[in-house]
Amino acid sequence: MRAEPWLNGTAPAACCAAGAAAALATYCLRRRLPRFVASMMRWAGAASVAAALASAFYLGGLEADSARMALPASAYEFTAVSEPSRGVYGISCTAEARDGKTGALAAKVRLTADEAFAIGSRLSIVGRIEPLDASEWARSRFMRGEVASVDAMRILNVREPAGIDILRDLRRAALGVIAPESGPARALVAGTVCGSTTELSDSDASRVFSATGLSHLVAVSGSHLALIASFVQRALARTRCSRGTRFAIIGTMAVCYVVFTGAAPSAVRSAAMVCLTMTAQGGRRRGHGLSSLSITVIAFIVVRPGVVYDLGFQLSAASVLFIQVFGRYLSCLLARLGLPAMVAEALSLTLAAQWATLPLTLPVFGQLSLIAPLANLVVGPLMSALLIAGLIAVPVCLVAPWAASVMEVPSALATLSIFAAEALSSVPLASIPVAIEDAHLLLLYALAAAVYVRWPDPTRCQIAWGAGGTCALAGSWFGYWLLFAPASITVLDVGQADAILVREGPACLLMDAGVDDAAVSALARNHVYQIDTVVISHWDRDHWGGLPAILETVQVDRIVVANGAAEGIPEEAVGALGNRAADIEEIGVGDRLVVGGFACTAVWPRKEVVGTENAESLALDVDYKGRAGRLDALLTGDTEVDQERLYAAEVGRVDVLKLGHHGSAESVDDAVLDRLDPALAIASAGRGNSYGHPAEECVEAVERSGARMLCTIDAGDVTVESCPDGIRVRTQRPVRVE
Repeated sequence: MRAEPWLNGTAPAACCAAGAAAALATYCLRRRLPRFVASMMRWAGAASVAAALASAFYLGGLEADSARMALPASAYEFTAVSEPSRGVYGISCTAEARDGKTGALAAKVRLTADEAFAIGSRLSIVGRIEPLDASEWARSRFMRGEVASVDAMRILNVREPAGIDILRDLRRAALGVIAPESGPARALVAGTVCGSTTELSDSDASRVFSATGLSHLVAVSGSHLALIASFVQRALARTRCSRGTRFAIIGTMAVCYVVFTGAAPSAVRSAAMVCLTMTAQGGRRRGHGLSSLSITVIAFIVVRPGVVYDLGFQLSAASVLFIQVFGRYLSCLLARLGLPAMVAEALSLTLAAQWATLPLTLPVFGQLSLIAPLANLVVGPLMSALLIAGLIAVPVCLVAPWAASVMEVPSALATLSIFAAEALSSVPLASIPVAIEDAHLLLLYALAAAVYVRWPDPTRCQIAWGAGGTCALAGSWFGYWLLFAPASITVLDVGQADAILVREGPACLLMDAGVDDAAVSALARNHVYQIDTVVISHWDRDHWGGLPAILETVQVDRIVVANGAAEGIPEEAVGALGNRAADIEEIGVGDRLVVGGFACTAVWPRKEVVGTENAESLALDVDYKGRAGRLDALLTGDTEVDQERLYAAEVGRVDVLKLGHHGSAESVDDAVLDRLDPALAIASAGRGNSYGHPAEECVEAVERSGARMLCTIDAGDVTVESCPDGIRVRTQRPVRVE
C-alpha cells in the first residue's frame, strides 16, 4: 500500500524547519536583544530544532509503516490497543497489525467492526485495508500513528489478551464491578473512574454533558489527578513518611492511574506535570506550572510528534496555559464585581479554559455552550465527589464483593450529576450552533496577548459596563436572528444531499436534513438556533441522515413526513433518532404548514406511501404574502418528471423551483418548466458527485425555459427573499451570471 501524495516530502520539510529554527537561534545569540527576549528566542529555536528533527524521523517511520501494509487483511493479526468508539460506520479502535506468520509488527491502523473489543484482544479477520486519503479525519489519524483504515467484514477468531497485565486486569475487574452497561449512571461512573466512555457515548448523558460544556469532567484530566493527588497527600500527611517518600508515592499513583485509565495524551501530560512539580518540591524548589507545562509539551513533541494533532492534547495544554496565566487575574476581576471568593475562583478557571479552547473547539464541533460557566459551578463539585466516591467504592467491592451496595453512593452522585446536566441543557439556548471563520477566532488569542502585555486594571464600574455592553451586543445579535429574521427560503449547501430552510421572524421550517453533520454547519452559518418543524421528504439517507446531529444541537419541536411514511421508517433511522422516532407526525395532500407569512401546502404524494422511493417524496408548494411582497416556490424533494406532470398544474406559476433529485436528467422537462415558469431554478448537489448532478439535460432544459440556474456546488447556500419588484437572490459564494 502506497502512502498518499500529501505525505511525500514531509520529512524534508521538517528538516528545513529545523534549519530555519537553528538560524533563528544563532541570530539571537549574535544580536543584542533584551535578556529575557533573547533567552526565550534561544529556547524556542532549540525546541523547534528538536521538534522538527523528531517530526522528520516520525513521519519517515510512518511512511515506512504504510508501505509495509501491502498484504490482505487476513494475513495480519490485529490487537486492539485503545478504547472502542462508536461512529456512523461502526465501532472503531486503534489496532496493531502484526504479520500472521512471523508476528512482526507492521503498523498501527484504524480498525472498524460491528462490535467492540477489549484492549489487548487479538483478532483474525476478513476485511478490507484502505490507505488514508487527504481528508482532515485521515490526516488526524495518520498523525496519531495510524497508517490505514481496516474494515472488518467478518471476524474469524477473537482471542483474549495474552499474559498477565496487572493494571489491565484490574481495570477489567473494576469495570465488571461498575457494570457500565446497566445504565447511564453506571456508565458515567465508568467514564470518570476508569476512563471507559464506550457505553456513556451511546447514552443521552453524553449529549447533555457536551451541550453544557461538561465533557472535560468525564475525561481523565489534570483536575482528576489534582484531586487524587490532594486526597492522597492528605492521607499520607497523617503518616510518618518523609516528604520525598510521600511525593514518590503520589507520583507513582498518578502514573499508574493514567495507565489504568487508558493513557490518553492529555492524561499523560497531567501526570507528567504532577511528577515534575513533586520533583521540584522534593528538591526544595518552588513548583512552577508554566515551566512544567513547557517541559512536558516539548518532551511530548520530541518523543511523539503526532500528539500535537490530538485535539484532546491541544485542549488540555491550552486550557492549562490560560489557567496558569490568566486564572488569578480573572478571579480578581470577578471578586471585584462582588462575587464570593470561592465562586470567583471556580468561575475564573472555567472562563480561562473556555477562552483558551473556543478557537480550537468551534471549528471542529460548531457548537457554543452558553450555559457552561454555570454548569461547571453546579455539576463540578458533584463530579469531584463522584470521582472520590468511585475510587473508594470500586476497590472495596473488588476486595469484599459482599459490600457491593457501596457502589450505590457513586451511582447516586452520577444520577444527580446527569439530572443537573439535563436540567441545565433544557434551558433555552443553553447551547447554540456557531459558524465563525478561523481568522475571527484568532482574535481571542490576540486579546489574550494584549491583556498579557498590558494587564489592565479596570474599576468595578468599568468591568460591569464592559461585561454588560458585551452581553447586550451579543444579545442583540441573537435576538435579531431569533425574533426578526427576514422572510426567506434558503437552499443550504450540504453536499450531495438536500436541506431547505423556510423562515420568517421566530418561525422556522427545515425541509430535509442533509446526509451528515454538514447540515448543522449550514444552520449555524445561517444563524438558526431553533426549528419549529423538520419535514423529511422521504427516507433516503441524503434527506434524513443529518437529523440526529440537528436534534443534538438545535431545539426541534416536531418532525413531519408524508402519510404512511412514519410506519415505513427504516430501522437505521429508528436507531439514529431514538425516542424521537415515535413522535413523527404525518401530513397529506392539502395539509398546510404555516411558517410566519409562509404557507407550505403538501401537493404530493396523493396516497399513503412507505416513503422509501424517490417517487414517494413529499413535495411542498410554498406561498408567501407579506409586507415585503410575494414569493412562490416549489420544493420537490426527489420527485421527477413523472410525478411533477401530475401536480404542476395544481401548483401553477412559481418564482423559485428547487429541482427534484439534485437536478438529475429526469428532474424536469420543457412541459413542466412551461407550466411552472420559474424565474430561478436551484439544484442541490455535491462537488465531484458520481451521479453527474446536475445533469446536462437538466441544465439545458432550464436554460431553454429562460430561468436562471444556480447550483450549490458553485453558489454555496442560495437565499431567496421577496421584494416589491420581484425576488432578491443572495449566494454564499460569488457566481458569474451569464
